[in-house]
Amino acid sequence: MMGEPGHRDLAAAPEGAPVDRLIHVADLHFWRVTLNPFRLLNKRLLGNLNVCLRRRHQFAMNVSHAHARSVAAEGVGTVLLTGDFTSTALEEEFAMADEFMRHLHALGLRTIVLPGNHDVYTFESVRARRFERRFGRYLPAEGYPSMLELEGGTPLLLVPTVCPNLFSSRGRIHDREIERVRELLPRNGGPIIVAGHYPVLTRTPGYTLTKQRNLRNAEALREALGDIGRPTLYVAGHVHRFSYVRDEQYPHLHHLTTGAFFHRNTRENIKGEFASIAVHRDRFQVFRHVLRKDWERILAEA
Repeated sequence: MMGEPGHRDLAAAPEGAPVDRLIHVADLHFWRVTLNPFRLLNKRLLGNLNVCLRRRHQFAMNVSHAHARSVAAEGVGTVLLTGDFTSTALEEEFAMADEFMRHLHALGLRTIVLPGNHDVYTFESVRARRFERRFGRYLPAEGYPSMLELEGGTPLLLVPTVCPNLFSSRGRIHDREIERVRELLPRNGGPIIVAGHYPVLTRTPGYTLTKQRNLRNAEALREALGDIGRPTLYVAGHVHRFSYVRDEQYPHLHHLTTGAFFHRNTRENIKGEFASIAVHRDRFQVFRHVLRKDWERILAEA
């Protein structure tokens, strides 16, 4: 594994210690090229082609342990991973992702896990319950939606947004799941974090989602989050772009997406990315961490 570059702090936190801190890691996309024709008789044919032409050049898996150690160096005990551990839901990809998760735990980190659309890439992988078999020890016993709590007491609600598709990369959340979200969301108190794989906004200054890649029933979920009237941060991945914005319709609601963990973004000269969240008694602070020559920590403004 590569050695970790040094950290360079570009923004100092304001006075007042946070109640909770959380790291967000998105879209690892461990990949494996397969030439077995029997494993390509489904959507994986397209995904395998994408791995061959693009993803294997963009996602440098050999830096995964070094990046994990850089996350641990932040001194934050909990890491939220919002899915896309794999590229085409192959067993070999899940094995690599599982080994990475064990490394995070060896570093003393608590992990909170959601599946991404690439982790349920084919109907066959869903029937085989590949994600659940590999990551069952990290998943909430009651499934999703599920309410957890960070060490300082901040509620963290995990919502299900993924499903297999024949051709598209669309997500889905059912009405019954949104009703359960409404039941679980506390109406009173301080800030709350909600996490899913798909963003609920289709367009921000940081990204644009086409109809083939968006979340079905997103507006209903957005309304449920906006209605509680307390500081709420919705955290997602999927788009491989950093974005942090305040909701135009619900002033208490903010939206965060984080760039892919070890994606090489040549346009911005970035070799990896994650985000850290500081939860204060009445607000959030979000920092974007990007690797150029060194790791840079940048305060994000919504």
